[in-house]
Amino acid sequence: MHSSPRQGSPTTKRHVVIGVVALTLVSAASASAQKITLVEGLTLEQTLVQLANPLGARPIGESIGLATAIEIGTAPFGTSSGGFVFKLDPATGVLARTTTTFGPSFTERALTAGEGQVIIGATFSSTTYDKLSKFALNSLPLGAVTASTPAASRTGTGDFRLSSKTLAISGTVGVTPNVDIGVVVPLVSIKLEATTALVSGTGTVVRLAETSGVYSGIGDVAAILKVKLAKFKGPDIPDPGGLALMLNTRLPTGDRDNLRGLGVTRTLAALVFSAGKGRLRPHATAGFDFWSKSVDVPTATATGGLIKVRHQTHVAGGIEVEATPKVTLLLDFLGQKTRNGGEVGIVTDSVPANSAGITAVQSLVTLPEGILRGLVVPGIKVNLKGKLLLSLNAIVTMKNNGLHSRVTPVVGLNLTM
Repeated sequence: MHSSPRQGSPTTKRHVVIGVVALTLVSAASASAQKITLVEGLTLEQTLVQLANPLGARPIGESIGLATAIEIGTAPFGTSSGGFVFKLDPATGVLARTTTTFGPSFTERALTAGEGQVIIGATFSSTTYDKLSKFALNSLPLGAVTASTPAASRTGTGDFRLSSKTLAISGTVGVTPNVDIGVVVPLVSIKLEATTALVSGTGTVVRLAETSGVYSGIGDVAAILKVKLAKFKGPDIPDPGGLALMLNTRLPTGDRDNLRGLGVTRTLAALVFSAGKGRLRPHATAGFDFWSKSVDVPTATATGGLIKVRHQTHVAGGIEVEATPKVTLLLDFLGQKTRNGGEVGIVTDSVPANSAGITAVQSLVTLPEGILRGLVVPGIKVNLKGKLLLSLNAIVTMKNNGLHSRVTPVVGLNLTM
């Protein structure tokens, strides 16, 4: 005896929904294209849903939205380390700089700012995204219907021009000689221009949708605590390096619906190492980012399946090189692993036998594989005047199976008061 799926089971529901979606895709506007211009007032995620979901059987727009929110919400900020740290030199009886370098830009060093020191800064980055996982954004495969005849086949693609600009305003205060507290407030602007098309196997455009919009506001604010745990053996000047504990809490202040934040509280606990003498100083950081709850994205319309993305691991390291007393050269590596999902890929669903000859439907959806990000950041810090520093950096993507760009330029100013 052969058993059949239980009536009302998730498998039966999924097959029914996929079959209905496939037939809808085939029958919709077969004579002429539907041209749709999305109206204003939609959130960024709603816009992505309207653009993409009609081209497949699964939640495609939500998957693109999650990848966008993760990339923007976890992008590195400029470091809280101040460029100028002074201590009393017992040999001379006057205040002297503890290091001849100005500190890293996107990683940390164990050195704290010093009691009573106030550091303010701002960094500006501009990113134009070109790929989502392994797919180019200007020819992104969204969905497809496979059928026995060209007239019943469908292919859905998108041309996405997606960019973001972030101005991160920061402040750090040295509470004691070994404790710093700080805050970073990101102002984020996301621009989307997109066109999606559903084309039959005969070349007929069945559905055409387009949109353009800018979504701006505050992102997820960071509150930072750094505590110096130990100093390596040696005199205070020059600083011999040491170990520090850093806690970085990202609050859910960014609008999740407009993809400027993740909607959860995230706390990174990291151990910071720095050392070196003279012109060359290495530094490294390793930590775990705990999320208060998972960030969920649906993967199936009928069964309500969810991918639950939660937590990250972080590693970073680099060197500072004193080129001249007023110029520090930097090279950093940043590694990050987003756990339990986030990568997107093509999923194929079989379709029950039908009169239209449709055999399968493909959709671009979130996969259970996490996002691995590897970045190389060369840079330079220049002492413009007094205690004012200019930093110029380029974030170069070496590995990223989420949403990413090749190179992101970053410029910053930092003033120790």
